[in-house]
Amino acid sequence: MPEYKRKKTHAGRPKRKKPEVVVTESNAVRRPKRVNKDITQDDSIRVVRGKKGEKRKKLLIIASIAAVIAALLIILSIVLPVGLIESAQNFFLSLGSGSFPAEISGTTVINCVPKGNYYYVLTDTSVMAYSNGGKKIFSYVHGFSSPVIVTSETRALVFDQGKNTAVIYNLAGVVDTVETKGNILTADIAKNGEYAFALKSDSYASSVLVYSRNGKSLYNINFATDMVNHVDIASSGKKIAISTVNSDGGKLSSCIRVYNFSKADPDYKLDLGQDIAYDVENAGKGFFVSTHNKIRFITWSKYNGVDFDFEGELSSLRFSSAGVLALYNKTNDKSENNVMLFSNSGKKISEFEIKGIVNDIRFAKGCVYSMGDSKVEIFDKKGNNLRSDSCGFGGIRLAVTGSNTVCIITDSEIQKTEIKKGN
Repeated sequence: MPEYKRKKTHAGRPKRKKPEVVVTESNAVRRPKRVNKDITQDDSIRVVRGKKGEKRKKLLIIASIAAVIAALLIILSIVLPVGLIESAQNFFLSLGSGSFPAEISGTTVINCVPKGNYYYVLTDTSVMAYSNGGKKIFSYVHGFSSPVIVTSETRALVFDQGKNTAVIYNLAGVVDTVETKGNILTADIAKNGEYAFALKSDSYASSVLVYSRNGKSLYNINFATDMVNHVDIASSGKKIAISTVNSDGGKLSSCIRVYNFSKADPDYKLDLGQDIAYDVENAGKGFFVSTHNKIRFITWSKYNGVDFDFEGELSSLRFSSAGVLALYNKTNDKSENNVMLFSNSGKKISEFEIKGIVNDIRFAKGCVYSMGDSKVEIFDKKGNNLRSDSCGFGGIRLAVTGSNTVCIITDSEIQKTEIKKGN
């Protein structure tokens, strides 16, 4: 019988410990996260964007701001052609008030030119500017023997007719003093600051010279036999209308020519015959030409024209932002007056009569303001008398400063008058 041996069980030995399992990312069993049923698949995903999109957005904003600024500058260059600083300066200087009566320097008032919220007064010794509230903005002694004033939206040019000196002003003071090589016949200053002189010289009967607002020569034209009596620069600053007078065998003849600054020959010519031009004035899209019994409107672009005839003699022609007013009367009776109103685009608005002597008249704020020897009146565009009030004697020029308020300029002072009475 085989020998049976019992196996050893090692019961007395200690049990071997199981090695510890270290859980790492590589061997960890990932359990799926519990998904909230209220959260959709798109909401549970987070997209991390880089900075490239932010930079692009900033560039678009900067480009948009630059485009707006560029557009604004273009608009301002059209609306404010003499510059934002000068225009702003003029605006703030025209604010404020003073006391009435306001004193005037000089012994004789030659002209008054209203410019919206201020006006110029030219006397035999000085040129002054006043706000509508009565504040004296400036006063300069010009020293001219035959002073004449022409104005634009922001500047005034005063020249000594028959001499060779002119001074350009804005409300801050003297912009430039100009000495010409010939004696000045007439002059004009445009919206963009360009100015022109018609001169009498030794070589020609007359010459026209145009300068930029900075005094740079832009254009000149010479006339061998014609004498220039009016010049007017277009709003674009690229054209000029010139009226001339000629005498051949004792017979006068007059002509209107329009020159483009890019060439020597005129773009347009109108023979007036013996009908001498009293005035040539820019009105924006075109210009007005006035003679003793006719007013013409001619466009700057295609030179289309329309004529308005009247019986009598032209007494006053007033230009403003409201439109154009022509006052004419009978040759031997200054108390029978007719008013013709035009828009600045050359359309006739109305025509009506005014009884009595008219010392000065204005078209402003949609109404006609008339000043006689002792009375000031307001008419609507159809000639209906809206208000009438007495005023002091000696009124030479009139400036409209409010809907029912005017300033009456005499040789010694400026008096404010409120027209209170109804008709």
